[in-house]
This record gives sequence, structure tokens and C-alpha cells, in this order.
Amino acid sequence: MRFEEIVSKIESYRESLKRQEALIEVVDFGAGKPEEKRTQEQMEAGITLDIPLCELAKIGVKREKAEVIFKIFNDLSPQKILELGTCLGFSSSYMAYFAPNAQIWSIEGSPNVAQIAKENHQHFNLKNIEVFIGRFDKVLPNLLEKIKLLDFAFIDGHHNKEATIAYFKQILPFMKRGGGVMLFDDIAWSSGMQEAWKEILESHCYTKAQEFGEVWKMGALWL
Repeated sequence: MRFEEIVSKIESYRESLKRQEALIEVVDFGAGKPEEKRTQEQMEAGITLDIPLCELAKIGVKREKAEVIFKIFNDLSPQKILELGTCLGFSSSYMAYFAPNAQIWSIEGSPNVAQIAKENHQHFNLKNIEVFIGRFDKVLPNLLEKIKLLDFAFIDGHHNKEATIAYFKQILPFMKRGGGVMLFDDIAWSSGMQEAWKEILESHCYTKAQEFGEVWKMGALWL
């Protein structure tokens, strides 16, 4: 399936969800909005919110960011993919279409959101995605030991400086060297995320780094 066909398929389904106003109970372990300034204790405990499905459907990877992933995958041909932040499963759906022979492991903190993501994966008949439910820091250790060696990691959740740096350091030893890629979403989302990306760049553990987007920002490292 060509890129434009995949975009049309996924985005038309997203539009159908954007017309549904049912309230979804979401447990958010992330940083929330930049102005919220949640404490570490709040993020660890999780904030429970009732969010309309139509609002959740607006979140996540859309055409422009999908194109970045598509181009990376064209060169990388990843077989083992990790995602932090499933949300409704649109980003993992894109990745599953772009790399149909890969195995994708995706982590989502909120059980209700994870269930919708699984239903969306079923809608697209995607069988190469496994969704894990729980806080990233709780799920990652065992999952990384299970996967052993990753070709691609997509960090798109939590949006907190310290947490993003911690995930980077935790995942890095499990990345394939001489070809693995780590992609960070929303690196300009807050001052904390900008600082996290700067600190990650200062690690100099990569062979190439690139930023994507103007209004939105993604950052990639080739290892």
C-alpha cells in the first residue's frame, strides 16, 4: 500500500472518531499541558480525567509526522519497534503499515485508551502490534529484556524533561548500533522538553541527529 493510501485510510477513520463525543476515563501519567507544571508525585500517581473521544482522536501522529517516520523506515527497514505512548493507536497503525513485517511493542498508561487503541488496530486488521498497559517506567525494564535489540524507538509520551532523559538512557543500551534510530516527538512542546533534547544531543552517542518540523518538532538520532 502506498503512503497516500495509508494516510487516507487512517485519517478517514480518525475523522469518524472525531465525531464521537462519548466521555473516556483517562489516567494520565504524563506532564499534562505545559502550563500545568505537574509534580513528580502527581505524575507517578496519575491524573484521572474524563475526555471526549473526539478530543482524544485529535491527538497523535498525522500526515506530516507520519511522512517523517515513513522516510526513516524506507532506509531503516525496522524489524523490532518500540513505542512509548500508544494513545488511540494511530501512530502504531502508521508504523505497522509502513513496516508490515516488523513487530511493534507499544506502551500506554491508561487502560481505557489502550483498549480503544487495540480496537482501532483490529479495525485496520493489524496483527503485528502488541499493546502493554502501565506506566512507562514500570513496563519498560521487563519489556526491554524481552525484546533485547531494537531497530527503532519512538518516544511520544510523558513530555517531561527528567522522564524523557531517563527513557533515553534506559532504552539506549537496547538499541541496535550501526543502524538503529530513536525518534523523539514534541521536542519543542515545553522548555523542559527543549532542555531534554539539548541534553540528549550533548550525549554524542549518535552518528547523526536531525530535527523535523516548524510548528511541531521531532528529533531523530541515528546510532
